[in-house]
Amino acid sequence: MKPAILRWFPIAVLALLCLSTTALFGQGVTTAAIGGKVESTTGEALPGANIIAVHVPSGTTYGTSSRPNGRYTIPNVRVGGPYTLTVSFVGYKRSVQENVWTTLSQTLDLNFKMAE
Repeated sequence: MKPAILRWFPIAVLALLCLSTTALFGQGVTTAAIGGKVESTTGEALPGANIIAVHVPSGTTYGTSSRPNGRYTIPNVRVGGPYTLTVSFVGYKRSVQENVWTTLSQTLDLNFKMAE
């Protein structure tokens, strides 16, 4: 006859494993994103525009370029701010947006109208 502890040991280990995996589900999103559209003052999409976001306190720089429809997304940026966003495109005046703040797990929608 087996001792009682050996009979309950596999059940206890299985229960412990099941309960400890719930802590893994607590891991979530810890960043934000910045997105929007770059277009001319006439409303024409500007594909290939350069978008640079700088997290002012840390100096971390994020960058991307706009897609053919003028839309852009900068994923996985630090939460908070302030950020300074600079958009440039050949033949257009540089556009700067300062004091931009992000929110946890949200995509900030920030559109730019570029003047020639």
